[in-house]
Amino acid sequence: MKPYLCRTAFSRQTAVILTLAVVAAGCSNAQSLPASGDKKDAGAVPGGKTFELKLMDWQGQNPTYQAAYDHVIQEYMKLHPNVKIEHIYQPLANNGYDKLLDTQFISHNAPDAMQLSGDMINKYTNQGYIINMEGYLNQPTPFSEGKKWIDTFVGGEASFLDAKIANRFGVISFIPVDGGPGIAENRPFYYNKDLLQKAGVTEVPKTWKQFIEACKKLKDAGITPIAADKERFVNWINVWTSNQFAENYASRFFDAKYDNIKELYATKRSIAALTGKIDRKDPILNAHIDLIKEFSQYWQDGWAGTGEQAAQQLFMYQKAAFLLDGNWNYGYYKDNIKDFAWDVMPFPVITKETSPYAEEAFPKGASTLATYGWGLNKDLEKDPDKLKVVVDFFHFATSKEAQNKFVETAITNSPVEGVRVPDVMKPFMETERNKLRNPNGNTFFLEVEPTARVAASQQFYTGRIDKEQYLTLLEENVRKSTTKKAKDQLDDKIGLPNAMAAVEKQIAELESAQAAQILIVTKKKSLEMMKLQLELYKKYAEPALK
Repeated sequence: MKPYLCRTAFSRQTAVILTLAVVAAGCSNAQSLPASGDKKDAGAVPGGKTFELKLMDWQGQNPTYQAAYDHVIQEYMKLHPNVKIEHIYQPLANNGYDKLLDTQFISHNAPDAMQLSGDMINKYTNQGYIINMEGYLNQPTPFSEGKKWIDTFVGGEASFLDAKIANRFGVISFIPVDGGPGIAENRPFYYNKDLLQKAGVTEVPKTWKQFIEACKKLKDAGITPIAADKERFVNWINVWTSNQFAENYASRFFDAKYDNIKELYATKRSIAALTGKIDRKDPILNAHIDLIKEFSQYWQDGWAGTGEQAAQQLFMYQKAAFLLDGNWNYGYYKDNIKDFAWDVMPFPVITKETSPYAEEAFPKGASTLATYGWGLNKDLEKDPDKLKVVVDFFHFATSKEAQNKFVETAITNSPVEGVRVPDVMKPFMETERNKLRNPNGNTFFLEVEPTARVAASQQFYTGRIDKEQYLTLLEENVRKSTTKKAKDQLDDKIGLPNAMAAVEKQIAELESAQAAQILIVTKKKSLEMMKLQLELYKKYAEPALK
């Protein structure tokens, strides 16, 4: 499972622009282009010797994922009795995972392979600590039926493009094993069938109107409708209702030349807030605030002092009927809820019955793989036989046979083409309603620093402040955050001008080295996007800063 990041104002494409800026500006001391494995380096497990491998991930906190990985490891060791694999669990908390890896890489005692987030992959690639996998990915595997390994993943080589442009060398340095595209951004609600039946709710809600009606029936029956927590839930419920409002709304305040460019939309929304084009009187912002305020009456008493686990316990002990949660906890509930019937329903769609600003649709996610997976320790190149074994293990782990078992155990979808999506994953997956590209949503909530917005929301939903006071708190914080963002982006030393100069230098170096044309073209497109972004800040934001 990928470490969860609350996705709010930033699209995946926007993140690519920002990543390029960081990579371009901060990697001048990185090592030279890493070599990649060629055909002689790949192959089956060498016989006549024993191999001891160490694999490290953070899945101990997610029992179903840990069980899925353990199963793959056990099956591989059955096939190869001379291979022993130690599966190491290292928590992510307080950046302990990458802090440990930082130390281990420096002292050359890191695991043979380690699960990595996108940021970690980019960092360790630039530092030369993990292996360039392109040579291996461009060869067939024992399980790929003659196809190149890279072509067995969803989207093939095109799926790895974001990963290639995000590191200094333009290489692929990870292997996807769990989680593919297609999971909906809006996570579903788990619900207690018995409590809904007791309250007279005979149909599972599909729309927000039906959902609120169900909550009212539950409350009238003396049943707490929603198990909420003080932080994660507040973020989730605001973002996942907000992202159903007002497609392309902020674009009306800018020249048409910037329309239909997804990568620029978050910038336009931020500038619209900075310049007062979207202010506290904005009808969409107010409609969304009223919607969540009405909904908050159905959360349990004392929710503002409740943590995530406590909210989960309320649901598990039948103290609340609905719980908003992800697929990574499905297996835990399946193993531990024995005394009532439960199921999962997709996040309710907000229709025109509820708000005239609703799009009656959800955001469309990426159709390609995220930069997330397993990196191989560069030190393995000192032991070619051991490297062959590690590569062979990941050939096995990404085979269709292994993946079909993996997704059923972990309750997830697969990065490998042709692997079946488990039935229990259907409520978590995108549908034909996932079609929005640039939903505007509640600009104030999305542009405020997360800690400040949660604190203000807690006060408002619990009645300690009224709506006008809430709007004032958000407005003050929006002005601070958008002003800082604009100043930073305009700054010659730390902002877009510096990043653009660095990318221009990169392009020149790539052209001089006769690098792959797709990488050069992509870098040039990203540079053009940076230029448009800077143009927006100069034309619309800079005057407001004076």
